[in-house]
Amino acid sequence: MYFWMFYPLGLDLPRRRTPWLSGLVLAAIGLVFAWIRWWPWSLGFSPWDLVFYAGSSPPWTVLTATLLHADWMHLIGNLVYLLVFLPPLEDRIGRAGLLLLIMATGAGGNLAHGLASWHDWFGQGGLGILGASGVVSGLLGYALVRVPHARLQVAYWVFAPLQGQNRAGRSRLPLPVAVLVWLLLQVVHALVASETGSAVSYGAHFGGFVTGLVMGLLLGGAQEGRTEASLLEARRHLEAGRGWPAAGAFTEYLDAMPGDLEARIERARALLMVGPDAHPEAAYRDAHRRAVAAGRWDLALDALREGRRLQACLGLGVDELGAAAQQADRSGDDDLAIALYQDLATSGRRHPVVDRAWVRLVLLLHARPDRLEEAREWIERARAGMMPGAWRDYLEREFTTREAGRAGSSPRPQPGHPAPGS
Repeated sequence: MYFWMFYPLGLDLPRRRTPWLSGLVLAAIGLVFAWIRWWPWSLGFSPWDLVFYAGSSPPWTVLTATLLHADWMHLIGNLVYLLVFLPPLEDRIGRAGLLLLIMATGAGGNLAHGLASWHDWFGQGGLGILGASGVVSGLLGYALVRVPHARLQVAYWVFAPLQGQNRAGRSRLPLPVAVLVWLLLQVVHALVASETGSAVSYGAHFGGFVTGLVMGLLLGGAQEGRTEASLLEARRHLEAGRGWPAAGAFTEYLDAMPGDLEARIERARALLMVGPDAHPEAAYRDAHRRAVAAGRWDLALDALREGRRLQACLGLGVDELGAAAQQADRSGDDDLAIALYQDLATSGRRHPVVDRAWVRLVLLLHARPDRLEEAREWIERARAGMMPGAWRDYLEREFTTREAGRAGSSPRPQPGHPAPGS
């Protein structure tokens, strides 16, 4: 005698959204079970009218049967699998995609059971079906295509009294290994059921699994899975400090997902680990420009903040650097704004944007009591470096030695109005 079972505990996949649909599905199954158990006649018809019998039930019962469960063990066993697999898949394929997957795998599993029942396979001739087993199996099949890189934590129990074994524990398995183990168990149990009979619908298990597998392949899940695997692999390499492998994996990922701006900054970090020969400043510059084009100034400034540690202006043009400095100024990031204005002021370029940078730089430094002396130094440098004109006249008029103390105690100057009337 040998008994072995395992249940999933969780997938090591990040989630970005709240799994509302998953919660509704689990709640609906729970409410239907409560209805069956305690108030079966409260709606004016029997819940057993919703069971699917091949050849004799209304067509819609192929779906309604997935909400019904016969007992507590049946309910809990399916809910555990649904709780583990529904949320991460909802996060990846969306609510509409998940609803389609649930309906298709539930119907596919129940129709497969109907075929098995019609031909008396697995000793289940004439039996109806209820439960979400087809959906559970379909989720496993779809996950095998969409997230094969995931690892599944499982709880297991091995009971073999004749061999003196009774062990239980937890283990983390690659998802393909866990699914293969589950599939082998279904085959073994189905072969046994063919001789002894069983209340478990292995036809629904196989039918739902194949439906989920086919849907994953038809809907492009394999390509999406490879893309996500590249990103996760890249981030694992980055966390471990392996620059070249991380950069390679990020490049592979960005070939498929060029619009992922955060991944572009991460790729630049990976190249920074490799060293100057990998030209990380070019990667930071590219990440900055793409973020600006997408209107994501938060990420654009992140790329610039990191990248300018390698190269002051990061190879950006005067207009680009001026726009970035203004954005940092408006967002209240004084340190970054001051650094960028200093980059512009010391660039040696004769340009109105550079002259404006001189003014904003002095204004910001004067607004910081701890940097008044530095502000005075930059005023002197501005007299030598600025072109004659309104901006230089403004500094000469407003920032004298006598006025330095007053300017240092004044409120923060607004970036839109550095020189009234100019």
